[in-house]
Amino acid sequence: MNETHRLSKSKFLSGSQCHLRLWNDFHAAKLADTASDSQLAVFKSGHEVGELACERYPGGHLIEHDHLHFDEALTETNMVLEGSNVPALFEPAIEHEGLIARVDILERLPAGGWRVIEVKSTTRVKPVHELDLAFQLYIASKSGLDLREAGILTLNREYVYDGKKLDLNELFRFHDRFEQAVESIDITAEQAREMQELIKSEEAPDVEIGDHCFHPYDCPYYTDCSYGVEFPEYPIGELPNLSKKRREELDAENIIRVHEIPEDFPLSERQQIIRRAILEERVIVNHEVLSAVDSIERPIRHLDFETFAPAIPRFKGTSPFDAIPFLFSVHTEREGQLPSHTDYLHESNDDPRIKIADALIEAVGESGAICTYGAYEQRILSDLIEAVPKRAKKLGEISDRLFDMLKVIRRAYYHPDLHGSFSLKSVFPVLCPDSGYDDLDIADGQFAAVQYMNAIDSEDSKRRKQIFSQLREYCERDTLATFKVRQALSRIAQSEDTE
Repeated sequence: MNETHRLSKSKFLSGSQCHLRLWNDFHAAKLADTASDSQLAVFKSGHEVGELACERYPGGHLIEHDHLHFDEALTETNMVLEGSNVPALFEPAIEHEGLIARVDILERLPAGGWRVIEVKSTTRVKPVHELDLAFQLYIASKSGLDLREAGILTLNREYVYDGKKLDLNELFRFHDRFEQAVESIDITAEQAREMQELIKSEEAPDVEIGDHCFHPYDCPYYTDCSYGVEFPEYPIGELPNLSKKRREELDAENIIRVHEIPEDFPLSERQQIIRRAILEERVIVNHEVLSAVDSIERPIRHLDFETFAPAIPRFKGTSPFDAIPFLFSVHTEREGQLPSHTDYLHESNDDPRIKIADALIEAVGESGAICTYGAYEQRILSDLIEAVPKRAKKLGEISDRLFDMLKVIRRAYYHPDLHGSFSLKSVFPVLCPDSGYDDLDIADGQFAAVQYMNAIDSEDSKRRKQIFSQLREYCERDTLATFKVRQALSRIAQSEDTE
């Protein structure tokens, strides 16, 4: 087979998601979006987890040739398999009739034969992981390896780091998937052959955009594929929590817009409100529910946490992907005064939780409601109570003062311009025109977490200072947003005008 037409496991997974994505990988890769910093951080984390997993197999041999030198890696793999008795191979190359893969770990079993291990930086096995494993098992079995076991190695969410040394036997959890992979080998092989024929074609397959563009992964070609596509105004996807059954019923009637949905079609109360707001082209307000934003205790504060969640635990008492708060912002509003602001950012790479707790206790005082947007701050406070038991009483009192504005908005306010989203980034510019996050270098929590980890791991003091400043700006904007949103809702609650 032509060298350029070799089908790797990553390309096989691309084809399993979308044939056009696979074809583009071979014929139009330049159309792909550049990987974001958040995506690169995920790749980096996966690499770190993979390296750590290999330490579970002392004496193993790493095939050093990278993916750009597959033939050399294949030669080295065969030499090691034939000429040594190593307990494991890391990144061995396997091939069968143009299908290629690099196995994460190939473990020699004590009773003979081999075990294929796919390492994933997640805490649970997903269908796409099993598909990945089946593809490797087919190639490995056809290449002559005596395979007797196979599975997926994930991180163990229940493991708690003691702060001294990672216990690699407990940090990881092995999931046996040998029988399932064997059962699906024939189907996998057939799909792979179809994909090999597909990539030989000079003509791109005709595939329309849809839900598959985002599952199991965001497709890097979506920007190109969706260019020039006219999307319907107020599509049925704007109805929150629309069940698969209801979606299929609407699809069967070729109903793609919310205003096309018949009046007697079964919808939830919130879905009905959204449909009505779109049909009547107006804001719908429940003044009685909305009045809650004015009845809370003064002085009113607004709280937002930023967190990062390392796959590999860094601090004593934490588990894989535990959310660790590193920054908070508090805006305080008092009658007749401009809002005041304070924050705390942990600028060193040690455990921030004790200092975060102390700074927060000082920042929010002992009275007054604390507005949040969603339940995330409640969850972080609960984790802090467990992590810093000496501050548990005061942190618990702070938790009791939280007021979730998102709950109120979901029940009491809908504007057609929200387009089905109640996120703060959607609500803020609708309620407060000319407001938003577009002027910020960091404008979402996921990117904030990535940049924070980049900063604390960096030795460039100038770069660290710049990132820390950007993080503070972003977190401050979140609490300024909840302050302005509360004010806007208060004005609406006191008015009878819902237009």
